[in-house]
Amino acid sequence: MKKYKFIVLVFVCLFFMIGYSFAQTKLIPTNNKGGYTVTIGKGQLNNKQETVEVLIRDGKSVTIRGHVFDVKTGKPLSNVQLTDGCFKFFTTDEGEYSFRTRNLEGNSFYMRAVVYPFLAVETDYIDIYNKKEVIVDFYLMMDERPLFDCSGIGSDRHKRIQDELNDLK
Repeated sequence: MKKYKFIVLVFVCLFFMIGYSFAQTKLIPTNNKGGYTVTIGKGQLNNKQETVEVLIRDGKSVTIRGHVFDVKTGKPLSNVQLTDGCFKFFTTDEGEYSFRTRNLEGNSFYMRAVVYPFLAVETDYIDIYNKKEVIVDFYLMMDERPLFDCSGIGSDRHKRIQDELNDLK
């Protein structure tokens, strides 16, 4: 009987370990322990060549939306600054964001999510041509690096130490 309990226990442990590993690998990795996911919404636009004026007039655009979460707790993060090129957006109190852009051939974009005290996450280029909706969810990791106290900058002691560091060979 003990042998069967042991086998069941091993299978249960393996099940949880494999499940956890699959949950972790669904994030697209970045330069830190955070990440992001990309989901292409259902539906496509017509595949015709169209000018910017026609796209604007006919309302053919792509919606970019998603959420920003704390990777450890899974809780949504508010007031996260999302940058898409020269444009900036902020998440709501529920960690949501949404914007629309033109849907032109060759269009792609990348985004960056930044909020203190979390490490920033930046996506790779994402192709948005001929899509109606693209969902990008960000998962940010808390920055646990120590802060520096630079309150003594400009003092004689600071200048002396800086000069010593500059003279090292």
